[in-house]
Amino acid sequence: MSENADSQNKFRNEIARKILHMCSFLIVIFIYFVDKKTACIVIGALLVLLFAANTLLLSSRFQIINDFKVKYFSFLLRDDEKHGYISSNWFLLGCFLSVLLFPKYVAMLGITVLIFGDAFAAIIGVRFGKHKFKNGKSLEGTLGFIVVSYLFLTAFMLLLPDAGISFAVASFIAIPIVAVAEIYSKQIKIDDNLVIPIVFGVLTVVLMKIFEMSGLFV
Repeated sequence: MSENADSQNKFRNEIARKILHMCSFLIVIFIYFVDKKTACIVIGALLVLLFAANTLLLSSRFQIINDFKVKYFSFLLRDDEKHGYISSNWFLLGCFLSVLLFPKYVAMLGITVLIFGDAFAAIIGVRFGKHKFKNGKSLEGTLGFIVVSYLFLTAFMLLLPDAGISFAVASFIAIPIVAVAEIYSKQIKIDDNLVIPIVFGVLTVVLMKIFEMSGLFV
């Protein structure tokens, strides 16, 4: 396979993977309509079930099923997911921790940034990434992450004006810092499905608290 054909194939696979990933925005919608306890119970139950199912697939007893997954769905899988835990486990864990630890709107936007910021960072990075960092990620992908995240922040503020100006400003500051954290998630050996929503949540909550104490944006 030529280098150009390999690049095109990689891009198509990334598109398919991220389209599936973006469907998980349904979780954000679900979080909006339920209370914190219900969201934690439902997402936590899905997390346990997925981890249990993935663990069974990796056991020798179910090797034939895992081989089927690798053979027919490899275009959706990273190399380490073919014979290991799929990223959906870490995504659900990131969602669960966000809902558990942070206020509703902070959790919702953090998960949205994870879904769409990360998706467009990957797609833009694969297709247009020319200025590469040492870990293979690109400046173009990182800028795509920030721009798309800001677009969703804007949409949040238009649809949920009761979120408040302190939430908007804190999120605006947090997003580029989260983008940088995402670049180095592999180096610190923490999945970006955990890094993105947790770093976003912590930064946003801390900044909102600082604004509250200082009387800014209230």
